[in-house]
Amino acid sequence: MTKGRRPLNALNDALDIAGRRGNVEEVTGKRGCAFDFIICEPDRNVFVKVKRSQTSFTYVQEILHRYQREIACLHRVALTQVTAREFWVRSPNRTWQFFLIRHDSVLEIRADGMYIPRESIPVRTVDMSGTAGDGTDDPFSPYEDGK
Repeated sequence: MTKGRRPLNALNDALDIAGRRGNVEEVTGKRGCAFDFIICEPDRNVFVKVKRSQTSFTYVQEILHRYQREIACLHRVALTQVTAREFWVRSPNRTWQFFLIRHDSVLEIRADGMYIPRESIPVRTVDMSGTAGDGTDDPFSPYEDGK
């Protein structure tokens, strides 16, 4: 069973993006192919699957849930030191999200294939002696003097 027509406009846009990274080999075949094209970069070959979405995704888990079948098909491509698997999604406002599919995880990446580090929010910690990590007295005391 198929889910709609092939994303031709998204594929054409994706081929333009992929062309900036290296030589692109389109895969002609059935809609059920595990990937749509291959980017031949100097040090690796990247197998890319392109899909459209009605929304943007905030969490990687949303991609895993929404596109289970497509990501499972992409997992058929063997990973070696010179291959990679990427899943590209275009929203209706023509913004793109790119994901690197690894053996055990999915990471959001940039259009150039580089990893996007997530921001870490500083958290005020308390050690077991009851003092805050910054050396002040009990950070949970409602009084300013710490008593």
